[in-house]
Amino acid sequence: MGQDSAETMPVVHLVAGPTGVGKSDTASALAKADGAPVVVADRIQCFTDLATTSARAGADEPGVSRFWLGDRTVLDGDYPAAEAAHVLIDTVTRLSGEHQQVIIEGGSISLLQHLAGHLPDLPWRFTVALLAMPDRASYLAALTARARAMLTPVPPGRSLLDELAALWRIPRARTFVASVNGLEAALEWCAKYSVDPAEADSPDVPAELRERLAHMIGVRHLEHGLLQNRVFEDLFRGRPADLGQQREPAA
Repeated sequence: MGQDSAETMPVVHLVAGPTGVGKSDTASALAKADGAPVVVADRIQCFTDLATTSARAGADEPGVSRFWLGDRTVLDGDYPAAEAAHVLIDTVTRLSGEHQQVIIEGGSISLLQHLAGHLPDLPWRFTVALLAMPDRASYLAALTARARAMLTPVPPGRSLLDELAALWRIPRARTFVASVNGLEAALEWCAKYSVDPAEADSPDVPAELRERLAHMIGVRHLEHGLLQNRVFEDLFRGRPADLGQQREPAA
């Protein structure tokens, strides 16, 4: 492919990194600066009944057009990674016909593995911003604070425990619920402290137990973040210049 044709190809910026390191803020800043739409590469954020648990954010942010890979509910069942990856590529391809630049925001290991495998065949100029993980203590503190906010949202927002209790009352939803990062830790917490998951949203649950849950969720997210960090570095660092230019994360 000649240089002239390469220069006219749409630019796709991937903002990737572990959970809770500021991908949404970075993607939003780039979108506002470049006028680019943002496509969220996350399967769990497609489940509208897990909006708090999945940290789905940015739908109403002024100056940013965000696109998810569909709207599902837990009762629809799992969203296969290969299927979601095709929707991701199709959505970015469609938007790149309308915009010179498109931003992908994501931390899904399975989705980004599929995306990386397709990159050599995609007509994009592709760049990557891999957001750095802070030191372990700071990272755990930030993840625990985020979990605490999920457990005590500002009304009328739903809490993570509201979502857990509502879905646990539906027996056929339980297998999927138990596979979701965050809710998995909440179920372990329920077992440890004899809390019925279907009543986990009760105001009678002591604040001390909620704080222990915030810490448990923070630890689980930290473990997952370490895995994400390793996988994304393997996938995207050291790629040829036409497939992976490094970009500095937003301040």
